[in-house]
Amino acid sequence: MKLRKTLFKIGVVLLVVVAAVLVVRAVFNYVEGRKLTRTLAELKAAGIPLATRDLAAPCPESDNAARLWRIAEGLLTTEDGEDRELLSRVWRDHAAGKPIAAADKTALKGVILRNLKAFEFMAAMSLKPCFLYRDPSLPLLEHGGGNALKMIHATELLFLSALFSAEDGDVETAIDTFRTGLRFAPMVAQEGPLIAYLIAVADTRILAYNLEEICRGREIRDDTLVRLIDELDPGPWLGRLAFAIRGERVVFIEAGEIAMKGRLDEIDFLFGERSILTDIGVWLIRPVLKMDIRTALPSFQELEAQAKHPYFESRDFLREQEGAHWKRPWYAFLSKAMMANFEAAFMKEAQIEAILLAARTGLACKLFKIRTGAYPESLEALVPGILKEVPVDPFTGKPFVYRREGEGFIVYSLGSNEKDDGGRSTYNITQMVMEKDDDWTWKEDK
Repeated sequence: MKLRKTLFKIGVVLLVVVAAVLVVRAVFNYVEGRKLTRTLAELKAAGIPLATRDLAAPCPESDNAARLWRIAEGLLTTEDGEDRELLSRVWRDHAAGKPIAAADKTALKGVILRNLKAFEFMAAMSLKPCFLYRDPSLPLLEHGGGNALKMIHATELLFLSALFSAEDGDVETAIDTFRTGLRFAPMVAQEGPLIAYLIAVADTRILAYNLEEICRGREIRDDTLVRLIDELDPGPWLGRLAFAIRGERVVFIEAGEIAMKGRLDEIDFLFGERSILTDIGVWLIRPVLKMDIRTALPSFQELEAQAKHPYFESRDFLREQEGAHWKRPWYAFLSKAMMANFEAAFMKEAQIEAILLAARTGLACKLFKIRTGAYPESLEALVPGILKEVPVDPFTGKPFVYRREGEGFIVYSLGSNEKDDGGRSTYNITQMVMEKDDDWTWKEDK
């Protein structure tokens, strides 16, 4: 009899505890739900996109460059076994500073001929006003962008085509080919998510970092240099980064909505394989998910505001933000998993900005020589006739290093380590802050 009474009392206590937990959970869920709804309403009123359909500007099919890219994708042979192996090997050696063997160059020219039709479509798409490969009605989490690797390989092959034209003496064709790539490369950033932005950065870096090989020591017309200098403007990249942050906010909200609705199969990388226990667990922590989403959303606004400033002004904030990210409370597993490493993204923006500015400044010096007969003694001589202002290193906030060397010159950014490595640089970046030799440079011997 005593055992029964004891068990009964224990049962009553458990029921009371469960009821109390459920009441607390219900109140907590209601309060956090109201707060999250209010936060989202405020963002929407401020014109901030909260869903995929709101992210992309209208892109009619006739204006959509992605329509042409789909055709080019089907024509490109860069993913075929032999062509891909050849291109990968040559580009790897080229990035390491090794000359292209004569036999490989001959083989690559054959690959270029097989892809001329694809290049024509890439040239046509580079003149279109918008790019939207994905279905705008689908969540960004289901982003169905094009083949990123094929896009990168196509850019590599396009650059090699330009390089071979320059080596054969046809510099104008080489530069026209390069300009096609320079217009084509950033277009995928219009897709929205951060990964699309990073693909655009990688494609542009392939071209801009290697432009010096096309132009160094070669005569280029005045009007051609003027067009190139104008098109190498790094200004739009800050806007593209801000847009990518907006895209990541949408991805984060989508992931939160999916989790709160219990559609765990769509984000199983967060919760693991679905079971009755995970369903119950997610139901219990739904108010915590709402709180995590609500408290994490202001970070995107802060990041977007920072994207409007050069990297040297944002660096300290980004490092503090990255440290704070991993100190989020235990329940913030959604924000920990879904919020990207934005410091790396800002760093890549700074890299592409430094590369473009180095190329732009180097070409401005070539133009100065055409017009005056000699390279400038300082970068101030380029202003305001050729450049609007002396280029500022995005890593240091100071003017680019410039000096005359014999009959030529060298100009460079100090790179991520903010140290003067004498203009030595490397294409193969192995860590976010390189210990040495990551100056972004343009050099002319004479």
